[in-house]
Amino acid sequence: MDDPSFYFWVGLILGAVVGALLALLYGKLRGLFAGSELTRLRQDNRTLRQRLEKKDKHIQEMMYHTEKIAAGLTDKSNREKTNGQ
Repeated sequence: MDDPSFYFWVGLILGAVVGALLALLYGKLRGLFAGSELTRLRQDNRTLRQRLEKKDKHIQEMMYHTEKIAAGLTDKSNREKTNGQ
């Protein structure tokens, strides 16, 4: 049993078996904690942050348009005052 290829194949097979067992264990543990309250709360928090960012962006766009309209009305009012005098 001093054949190096024998040890290679034994090591390869044992490595594959141990790797498969570790992969199964990882999958089970991840599945166990996937439905936990902490995971659900993190996902809710992420969703709420995204919604808040969208709302902030929408508010900024509306403020830009409002300021643009206000500037246009101010210019129009100033023109009417100077033309009326």
